[in-house]
Order: sequence, then C-alpha cells, then structure tokens
Amino acid sequence: MLLAVLAQLVVLSTTRAVTVSNTLAQTFTGIGGSGAWWPHDLFRFPDAVRQNLSTLLFSQSGLGLTSYRFNIGGGGVGVIDPVRAPETFYVRAGVYNFSADPQGVFFMQQAAAHGVPSVTAFVNSAPAPLTSNRASCGGTFVNGTGVAYGTFVADVIAHWRAAGVPINFISPMNEPDNSFGTPGSCGQEGMQVSANQSSLRFNLGIIPLITLRRRAEVVNGVFSGLQARNLTGVVGILADESSSLGLATSEYRTWLPAVVDKVAAIVHHTYDFPSDASYTYFINTVRSIAPNKSTWMSEVCCSLGTPAGTGKSFAQGYDPTINNALMFSGMVFQSLVLGSEPHYDWWTLVSLQLGCSPTGDATCPTRTNGNGWTDGLIYYDPNYATNGNHNLYLVKHFWTYKHFGNFVKPGSIRRPLTGSDATANMLALTTPDGTGYTLILMNPNTTDSTLSVTFPAGETVCAKGAVRTSASEDFASVALATRSGSAWTVVLRALSLTTYTFRRGTAC
Repeated sequence: MLLAVLAQLVVLSTTRAVTVSNTLAQTFTGIGGSGAWWPHDLFRFPDAVRQNLSTLLFSQSGLGLTSYRFNIGGGGVGVIDPVRAPETFYVRAGVYNFSADPQGVFFMQQAAAHGVPSVTAFVNSAPAPLTSNRASCGGTFVNGTGVAYGTFVADVIAHWRAAGVPINFISPMNEPDNSFGTPGSCGQEGMQVSANQSSLRFNLGIIPLITLRRRAEVVNGVFSGLQARNLTGVVGILADESSSLGLATSEYRTWLPAVVDKVAAIVHHTYDFPSDASYTYFINTVRSIAPNKSTWMSEVCCSLGTPAGTGKSFAQGYDPTINNALMFSGMVFQSLVLGSEPHYDWWTLVSLQLGCSPTGDATCPTRTNGNGWTDGLIYYDPNYATNGNHNLYLVKHFWTYKHFGNFVKPGSIRRPLTGSDATANMLALTTPDGTGYTLILMNPNTTDSTLSVTFPAGETVCAKGAVRTSASEDFASVALATRSGSAWTVVLRALSLTTYTFRRGTAC
C-alpha cells in the first residue's frame, strides 16, 4: 500500500498543466536548411542515392522542409578546400556561365521539383573580380560597387526563376562580419562588409550630405538590380546574417535605418548560443529599430552540451545522440517560442564531418567522438571516392528536426501556451487550413512526465496522431493523447521530443 501511494505521489509530482491560448502569435513561413557545401560531393554519388537524399530532405516522408538555402558561389579563389569553393556564374560584367556549379544547381532544382515553396539564394562572397583583393575570401566589399554587385545578383536570380526555381529571397552578405582568413589558406569563402565604415556619399541638395554605410550600399545595390528586373514584388532581401546576436545588436543602428524599407526580414545566426535574456534583448532591439520587420534565424551548428541547454558553445566534437539533438531542438524552440520568429534554418543539411571511418567501425556514425563536428542532420563518408561507400547516415538530429519540418508548415499559426507550467520547450500551433492543432513538446529531463492540456473554451477537438523521437525511437508512432474531463493528457517520456496532433471541430 505504501509503495502504491509513493508511486502515485511521483506521478502527481511530474504532472503539469497548460492551456492553449486563443491569442494568435506569429504565422510561420518556413523550416529549412542550407545547401552549402555538401552538393560538391553528393552530386557525384549514384543517382539512386541522390534521389533518396532529395526525398529525405524535401518530402513529407523525410524532413518535409519548406525552405532551402542555395549558395551562389564566388568562385573559390583563395579557398583551399574544394568542397567549400563553389563555382561562380560570373564571367565579367553582364556575362555569365550558368553551366557553372552543376552540383549546387542540381539540389536547388531538386528542392523546386519536390515543391519546396521558399528558396533563398545566399552569398558568402561576391565574385573575386568585385572584391577588394580579387579573391573569394580575406577581402572586403569595395566601395562604389553596389550597383555592379546588385546587377550580378539580380541577373542570377532572374535566370533561375525563369528556369522554374522559386527563388523568393536573396541574402547578399552572409556573415559580413568575417572575411574568413587569408587567400591561400582560407577554409571557406567570405567577404567582410563593414557596418560602420562609410561607403558612398551623396549630395541631395536640401540635405547637404548623406553617408551610406557599406551594408546599406549592398542592400541598395541589390534592390536596384531587382527593381530593374521587376522582381522587388516577388524577391525579398534578407539582411544581414550577422554571425551572432551580440554583433547584430551592436551594429544594426549604424546602417539598417537607411534601408529598412528595402529589407524583407532581419536575419541572424546564433553562433554565440545566446541565453534567453540575450535573445529577448536582441528581439526588443530590432523592434525598436525596425518595428514592422520580423526576425529569422538562418544558421547555427557545432556545439556540445546537455539536453537542458547547458554547456553550449561553438566547439568541435561529433555527438549524434538524442542528448545533443534535444539541445539543438531547444534552440529551435528558443527562436520560435521565445523569439516569436516565423522562420528557422539549420546550417548544413548534410555533412562529411563524422570524425571517424564508418567502413572501419560500424558504430562510428552512432557514437560520439572529439574529431568530428556536429554540423549536419545527415552524414556521409568523406572517403567515399576511394572506398566506394555511398551510404547516408541519419543522426538523431534528423529525427528531431523532422518534427519541425513535418508540422511547422507555412501558414500555421502559433498559439501561446499559458499557465505556470508552460515552458519555452512547448510549441502549440494551428494547421495552415485551420482544421487542426499540433503540439510539439520536449522533455529534456531524465524522468517521464505527463502534461494536461486544455484547449480554448468552446473548442471541440479529437486526438489524431502522435510521434516521438527518443534514444530508442525515431519519429515512432506512439499512443494518442487521452481525454481527461475537459482536458487532454499527453505523456512526455524522458529525454524525448513528442508531437501530438488533434482535429478541430470534430467529436471523437
């Protein structure tokens, strides 16, 4: 009897309650990831593997991504790693070779063929002839070249849109705070675009002098290029993809106000692995500068740490386990729930940074090591060309990210969860057609718990489905939510991510 009472007390102590609000928060626009730099290798894989990879990324049976980031290459001049040196379409002003970079183009076209609704073209470096050192890294944006650069970018977008690829966003300066080294030793492309240095100065008569910052010149140049091709209504400019929130908040006021009306969204990375307080400060700062613009998170990777989010920092190390996958899931929740951001992109969707040999050790893809990097959702053997290993290795991050890719679709609307037990690791939303509710819930703790969920008064809902990812489960179907009076009870297993779906307006 005593044991039974104690067991009941344990259950009660881990039962929490939340209410789905009637309030509408942000409308989501996409969940996706980057097409750099893995196409260089994966394009060389057998076609059956390439098609399987495309299905894994873009179909609902896979990740179900609704956003894809295509890297417009700068030519790789000065970059020592060929995988990270995509070819450029640029030959000279107004002359292009659109047969270049067949690797990147192939997977961009695969995204389009699978119906991915949003494609962002992003640039790490302008073509070498347009940079300060005529290389694809180690240099800076050149004052006065905004129009030439904007023309190049707009011509590339116009070409691929005419070819059927729905490029609807352009990010013309990815991580402009970093030039990524010295040509001849650079590990990747990069072009620094100063936030503080003056660029062009115009005398406008009644206003004696206007000084544009270099980042503003980039935005103006690209906007002019799009405008000349009647694309400003269908292609939005994203800026400025600062590598950290700390840099972004310190730099936006110097250049963003001059071009805020030409920017579709304020886009950032989170390589500083911000605290909730830092994230909130960033969001509030942007709202004070650009109150009518949303912020997006478009790149992060490469951290170790705990499921609860402690110990995060940019660091080498390969951890394919549920622990690290939940840590990164917590960062997705931080963006979507705490930050109320409508769009989230992971860094590289596919990686070769296993840090071990899967042909020499069958357990390599599933165990941690200190030599690799936690930067992908799918991995491949870096020695494929010599050993013929064309296998794809799905880590737990693939399965946890699938919860967001499969269920956070464009047009779905977040419904805040209220109550003292609501946490930032809980996401409720209505489906794009309004006929259903989705709850994505993470338990980063080592004990099971239950959650009592109450829907808005007057709502009739019926449990529809449930899937869970844990150490032993990969997006596995599990028991539906159960009705308990006027509420619904859902089970949150230890160290798991679970999605529960409900029909609206339907009696069970």
